[in-house]
Amino acid sequence: MKNGALIFGIIFSAVGLGITGVSAYFAREDLKKLDKYVEKSHIVIEDTQKLEVECDAGTFNVHHTTETKSYVDYKVLETYEVKIDSGEVKLKRKWQYWFMPFFGANSTSVDLYLADKDYDMYLELNAGKMNLDEGFTFNSLTIDVSAGEFKSKGDLTVNNDAKFKISAGELKINGNTTVAKKAELKVSAGDLVCDYLTADEVYTGISAGDIKCKVESDKITFKISAGDLVMDIVGELEDYKTTIKKSAGSCNIGNNASGSKNLDGKISAGKATINFVSE
Repeated sequence: MKNGALIFGIIFSAVGLGITGVSAYFAREDLKKLDKYVEKSHIVIEDTQKLEVECDAGTFNVHHTTETKSYVDYKVLETYEVKIDSGEVKLKRKWQYWFMPFFGANSTSVDLYLADKDYDMYLELNAGKMNLDEGFTFNSLTIDVSAGEFKSKGDLTVNNDAKFKISAGELKINGNTTVAKKAELKVSAGDLVCDYLTADEVYTGISAGDIKCKVESDKITFKISAGDLVMDIVGELEDYKTTIKKSAGSCNIGNNASGSKNLDGKISAGKATINFVSE
């Protein structure tokens, strides 16, 4: 038995070293392709309008930098494919890491540094963790969580639309989030928490799971198939013309025919708790 375990350990280690070696080789090849973007051991992101990041394991952190150029350490190539083309940058986990998580993929950490620029930002988390560590301004923003844990730790400003979607796991938006146009919060399962959201229009939809948020908007719509919504609205009930439709489930407020602002809700099942609060 001891010899068998020893042989298995040697084979396992050899396979791991082989995968590491192959990955290192491809990382060098990828670096050659991106050579014109390399500066100070970083892959510099210039003349870019759109950023897409897809994380399937490990931790991905987005930081703010006071430098004039956004960048990511070229060690990212060990675990991510980096594509830069026509003003668009895509970072996606390499298949050999998410396919074989026992070779350390779950412990890897990648850091992206963004200079002051209004990007169209798309962040997709399929597993692991993703963090926005500071406040940012984006032209548009989509956060899509299939599983894992996503946290935004600073104030966010979005010049157009913002979408926060979660299929499972946890999505937490701390601080003040200001969206110039429409903000969508959608939960298929899992938990979504938004500390303070200001937007021209707010839509919340729950298939299952929970949303807890504080919002300030003249037009608010919610739809619940199942699950729970707890929403604190900045203002008075009398400010809103409310239309609440229920097939089943419950809501603590009813219809109100007057008001200069609009609050519309539809509940198939589940529960909506609406509170009106001061800032």
